[in-house]
This record gives sequence, C-alpha cells and structure tokens, in this order.
Amino acid sequence: MTTTKKHLKSDSDCPPLKENQLRLYSMRFCPFVQRTKLVLAAKNIPYEEILINLGDKPDWYIKKHPAADVPLLEWIDGGSKKAQSIPESLVISDYLDNLYNVHRLHPNDPFTKAKQQILLSKYGNVMSSFYKIVRQSEGNNIEELNNTLAIYEEALHDTFFGGFKPGMFDFMIWPWFERFPVISESGFVLNADGKLPKLAKWVEAMKANEVVQKVKVPEEMMKKFFNTVREGKADYDIE
Repeated sequence: MTTTKKHLKSDSDCPPLKENQLRLYSMRFCPFVQRTKLVLAAKNIPYEEILINLGDKPDWYIKKHPAADVPLLEWIDGGSKKAQSIPESLVISDYLDNLYNVHRLHPNDPFTKAKQQILLSKYGNVMSSFYKIVRQSEGNNIEELNNTLAIYEEALHDTFFGGFKPGMFDFMIWPWFERFPVISESGFVLNADGKLPKLAKWVEAMKANEVVQKVKVPEEMMKKFFNTVREGKADYDIE
C-alpha cells in the first residue's frame, strides 16, 4: 500500500491513476474508510491510498464524485481503459469480497448472512448514540448507547461474530468500538455495568487481531483529532 502523506485540498492536483492498481480515496480518521481498509487488509489486496481533506475538498474530487465523501474505490477498467469507481463502505466491502473470492469474509450459510445483515441494518443506532456523546448532546446518551449495544451482546456466540476469526460483520462494526476511548472522558466505559461481558471480550480479541492492528489509528492521535472536531476546526493532518 502507498499513501499520500497529507490530505489533499482544493488547491491540489489529482495524482495520475495507474492501470492495474486499486485506489482508495480516504480520510485517515474516518470509520467508514476503516471498514474498507480492514477488508483490503484481511484479503491482502494491494492498493493506493489518497487522503482527502473533507473540510477543503479538491475540486477534481468533487467532479469525480459529486457527493465528495469517502471512501471511494477507483480503478482503470482493463477492457475500456476508462476509470471506474464505487462509493459507500458497505458496497465497496461486498464488491471486494465477491471479486477476490479467496478468504471470503461473508458467512457461507445464507441464513447466518441474512441475520448479520439485519443486525448491520440496525447499527446506525449505535453510531447515532456514539456521535451524540461526541457532540455532548443533551440526554442520557450513555444509557442509550448501552441499550443499542444489547442486541449485539445477545447475538455474539463465539469469539467473533464470524466464529473463530473475524468475518465481514466483525469488520463492519469494529471501527466505532475502536473509537470508544474517545468518549471515555464523557463517562462511557464498555461493560461498566457488567451487562456486556461478551462484547468486552470480543473487543480484546479484535484488538489482538493482526488485521485490526494493521489499520489501527493510534488512540492518542484519534483523541486529538476528535478534540479538533469538537472545537469546530477539524485537523486532518494532526500528529
């Protein structure tokens, strides 16, 4: 993997896209991007990473992808020689799992896959509660977050949701768990009331996983970034 050192801004030029190379447009603190990077790492897929400053987006990126969010996966089609791209972390992750069918991450059993997809469709509640705490919104958001996590505690029956090793579902929900230390200063501690013991063990197992370690953002750097977000001046290149 090759990565641009800084997040590219409006005054930048688009780096030339090479044939036979996947490119991931990214922001290093974005949990949705991390989903895609976990899949790429789990399947040992080489790629180029281009960092985008979401506060000062390059004009060329807006033309390429009008929504101008990340992640975006891009490559040059071998037949037409034209650039192709796919947005959205879940869509990209499914595409990669189907295209590179070695080390499949989705369950082989259709019923198990369907149940996980239902759980994933409800995961927006966890994200919403997490960001309420980040923004220090009014209300008992810590209790709300614990309540939204309860169905995942109930659904976990092995070391990982994927069984003896992480699967697609594990990787799709993990990035927000990795960011839970960011809200510890607001009083949230996973399993503080003892009602989420299986998830607490799962978190420790995920932290020790080689794939997770490959794409992990250092905790202190993550906290610094979220502090800049709270201050209303996100610093994407913070060290």
